Amino acid sequence: MPEPLRLTSQQSAAMFKLLREMTLIESPTSDKAPNDHLIELVRGRFESLGATVEIDAQAEFGDHLVARWPGEGKPGLVIGHMDTVWPMGTLIDMPYREEDGNIYGPGVLDMKAGISATITALEMLRDTGNWPTRALTVLVNSDEEVGSPSSRPLVETEATKSAYTIVMEPGMGIALKTARKGLGEFRLHIEGRASHAGAFPEDGISAIEEMAHQILHIQALKNWDLGTTINVGLINGGSARNTIPAEANAVIDVRVTSADEGQRVTKALYNLDPVNPEISLEMTGALHRPPMEREGPVAELFRRVQSIGAELGLELSESSTGGGSDANLTAALGIPTVDGMGAVGEHPHADGEYLVVSELPKRAELLAHCLRNL
Repeated sequence: MPEPLRLTSQQSAAMFKLLREMTLIESPTSDKAPNDHLIELVRGRFESLGATVEIDAQAEFGDHLVARWPGEGKPGLVIGHMDTVWPMGTLIDMPYREEDGNIYGPGVLDMKAGISATITALEMLRDTGNWPTRALTVLVNSDEEVGSPSSRPLVETEATKSAYTIVMEPGMGIALKTARKGLGEFRLHIEGRASHAGAFPEDGISAIEEMAHQILHIQALKNWDLGTTINVGLINGGSARNTIPAEANAVIDVRVTSADEGQRVTKALYNLDPVNPEISLEMTGALHRPPMEREGPVAELFRRVQSIGAELGLELSESSTGGGSDANLTAALGIPTVDGMGAVGEHPHADGEYLVVSELPKRAELLAHCLRNL
């Protein structure tokens, strides 16, 4: 392996300057304009690096971007997202700030630092004459935080063309991510029959009573040993205190570690039987992110990245998480995928979100070496 590449102090300063610029542009998934602004910002940086950039225009969400560089063989694919979970105005109460070796702010960790590190790694490869011989693609989307509903076809299409995928989501501490649970959202609608609760209770059929029975059945589908979790997180129903409720609804969160478990739970949910035969049950929904399973292609790519990291003096470990990312989509297609290559820090999606300043240059260097050597 050639001599390790290291960021200069100027390159590192430029990376953090870009991170600050992006963080000060608040970009909740629901707000298209700032996401489009950020996409145009990174478009300019990629074009300055010689990329051919395609914009996948969207009506509801922010636009998505694909940057391509020619080269040999199937391209390496790097994925990141611009949207955050934070609503507009969060910077007022949670301002961007540097303190005690950390950077705080909405979206710094998840995952504007990952975008900044990607651009910096590419600039370092260009400036040192170490541009990879393999073709390269970078995909940046604007709807990942809500499950990539509009960008999923784009992510899957680009992944199937690629030799490997690196996802620049934050790590689990310093560990990379080689397994993620699959995520599903299901909705149960129950119809009974309304009646006066005092005068004619015998004429009614309570949808809420039926829902109580069904919730117990649904929650019993969990399997702690296999990592399968079921959560009936929202329920509503009824119209008045003195009316037998004719309708009830529930929203169900499902997380599974394997495709087999996903199929088992999905089948069970769609085959619920009413306790009261006069009740009508309707189930909708599905797993919208398949599980990222630590098997052949994923495990092999991690070992290669781990070896490259060792050449840089990094001791890389691996981890799993119950949250989802676009790595779920690429790994489920059988594409070698490693996730968590972005910033190191804590509290994504929570007050106090921060990244560790000293770790981000290491991540940019690791990405540069992976792109040069994989």
